[in-house]
Amino acid sequence: MPISMQLLEKAKEYVSPAARVEALIQGREQFVERFPLESLHRMTIQEYASIHSKDTFIYWLERKKILSGIGGGNSSKFGIYCAKDGKYYRGYGNKKVLLEGETLQQEFENLKKYILDAITAAKEGRIEDIPTGGSLWDMVLLKILNIYIPERFFNIYSRAVLVQIAEDLGIDKTMGLKEVSTVQINVAILKVLQAQEPFASWDHTVIGRFLWRVYQVESKKGYWLIGYTYGGSNSVIKSFLERGVIGTDFLGDYDFTNDVDMAQEDLEKKIEEVATESKEKRALHSFFRMRQGDYVALKSTYVKNKQISMLKVSAIGMIKEDPSDGYRYDPELGHTLPVEWIDQEEEEHEGLGYLRKTIENASKADLIQRIFGKHLDDDAISAPGEDGEAGADAAEPVPFGERNIILYGPPGTGKTYHVVDFSLRILDMERYRELKALDNRPLMKDAFRQYTNRGQICFTTVHPSYAYEDLIEGLKSDGAGGFAVKDGLLKRAAIEAVYQGLPKHLRGIGNLPYDERKAQVLSALQSNVPFDFARAERYVIVMDEINRGNVSKIFGELITLLEHDKRLNEDNETIVTLPYSGERFALPPNLYLIGTMNTADRSIALLDTALRRRFSFVEMMPDSTLLSSAPMELQLDQLLDTMNQRIEALYDRDHTIGHAFFLGNQTVGDVAEVFLRKVIPLLQEYFYDDWEKIGLVLGGVGKHAGEPYIVYKQSQPIGKLFKGADVAGLTESVQYKTKTQLTIEDLRSIYE
Repeated sequence: MPISMQLLEKAKEYVSPAARVEALIQGREQFVERFPLESLHRMTIQEYASIHSKDTFIYWLERKKILSGIGGGNSSKFGIYCAKDGKYYRGYGNKKVLLEGETLQQEFENLKKYILDAITAAKEGRIEDIPTGGSLWDMVLLKILNIYIPERFFNIYSRAVLVQIAEDLGIDKTMGLKEVSTVQINVAILKVLQAQEPFASWDHTVIGRFLWRVYQVESKKGYWLIGYTYGGSNSVIKSFLERGVIGTDFLGDYDFTNDVDMAQEDLEKKIEEVATESKEKRALHSFFRMRQGDYVALKSTYVKNKQISMLKVSAIGMIKEDPSDGYRYDPELGHTLPVEWIDQEEEEHEGLGYLRKTIENASKADLIQRIFGKHLDDDAISAPGEDGEAGADAAEPVPFGERNIILYGPPGTGKTYHVVDFSLRILDMERYRELKALDNRPLMKDAFRQYTNRGQICFTTVHPSYAYEDLIEGLKSDGAGGFAVKDGLLKRAAIEAVYQGLPKHLRGIGNLPYDERKAQVLSALQSNVPFDFARAERYVIVMDEINRGNVSKIFGELITLLEHDKRLNEDNETIVTLPYSGERFALPPNLYLIGTMNTADRSIALLDTALRRRFSFVEMMPDSTLLSSAPMELQLDQLLDTMNQRIEALYDRDHTIGHAFFLGNQTVGDVAEVFLRKVIPLLQEYFYDDWEKIGLVLGGVGKHAGEPYIVYKQSQPIGKLFKGADVAGLTESVQYKTKTQLTIEDLRSIYE
């Protein structure tokens, strides 16, 4: 199987740091020496998982830097784990089960047998026989196999990343990636790479390290700044430094000890449930996103000489444990995490006083370098975090869920941006969760592109001329003076999706042309062949700006088929005959529709009632928290909130302004450009050039250009304008103007 020239060129240029690779190999050897293969069957549950020791099998697997990481997720990934109460469990959340006595011993013996059977199969080259999908997550099992049988595997354990590599190598054309285990994908990649130089000469550890660098998916260390003043005046910096912790007193009367073992998604829901104020939620979400190995700085801000905003960093440290292991509730300090302080020398930074929130996430490279730079090791290797609920690859069919979704909201709220997330969640939830945990947007967009290239995602933009013939079918010129029926976007996608539900013996061999697949589908619909969509590939149609067209006319009679119970294999399965081709047609359950809708163009209330009943609506409103760390002397989040509150009072919430207008703005000049080129023209459209209202939204109307307002007015006596003539009783002429160059004072006047 050919390897892309681009990958080969990068491999030829790659220089592996020998010392680092040697350290990783030695770490593997030390693991095997500490836990010899021949002794695993005698391992006790305390040696496997005890909170009272840092010399357990689990601790070595996750905490020691052995080959590559399996961080993230929750402790249930190890099959059996010891919780903070000293008791043993399997599962988490609602599936968490206490194990004691004989039950614990039997479950642990079964877990050891599971691991040993996998190692034996791997050693004998029986990769297909390696058990997967058990209570031990597959990424954990794969790391164990890589440690004990290093000649058959390489050090990448994330399914999402492995699938990405396999697709780029073309392995997906010979292997159904959704139908095989993470272990098998790892082996298949290694086989393809080792068939060609320079990979054939490389140690497997070097291959893994190289691929991490090429795909740029190393887990991003977090860089945090946290305040140390409680209640506005009570400094707790001394306690932080002496006790080796950081903390926050937001919601200080609530103890999260029983919640930190939840999956991150569930923990964030708990925060939303128990916290009431937005600043509490913001701080707690940030606090519980901190991870072992993240850097943290104790900070305060002030204004120097009444002009220069300053950031004072009093100490820098590294977080020692994830919240799931290190969180402690303290009556004095509230919520705490353990920290190793590595620098307590005070430093001051001019111009960074805008970092005023209690907990700030430093995400810009220049900011990170400025505050933490002298402590960073550019060559440090870090494996990605993992997330997800289980280690099963494709053992259980995934419920279909909501199949017709419309993302709606004002302009600039990220509707099209979130189409990527929604599509990936539909097509492969496990892959989406892992990519989300990696926090690597380019990799998510690349996955979206690959699904689009394969035809599983079809993207179209609806416009006033968009018609039934574009979406379903219509008559098109055949080039010979006649007309022929041409299938539209939805019809083609539906045919492909139905084909996936055909029994395997009817699907043909190889990649058949569309016309042949369509013929088999039509024959099956005519013959009432039973379909099975439980594990069928899914398809997504994205209809951007869906409300700009006449939706009822575009869908025609097929609006009935959108209902869940009218799809193939459902209770009220409905098959229709199409008007142009006369072909039988149905929508399968594995076909999804995602629409986006700009509410500034048309309210949901104006949509056809039948359409509204068939779609699930997800509101996308402005999120000012995404602007809270903008690197400038301007509170962008407060500015956006203030404008939108005024727009909602003067107009409605459907016409507020989205955060996307300001994402990526680095300077006050960038913000000024956005206002002049985008925001003000949008407000003119909203308020039909009513400059008094536009001025109110922007903080007021100045009396002259010298005042700190974006909009100002000029007036002159009407007699002067018309040379003394009396004009219908008018006394003066008023002209509203906007400044062509905006200062920081003009922009601040919006919210101050």
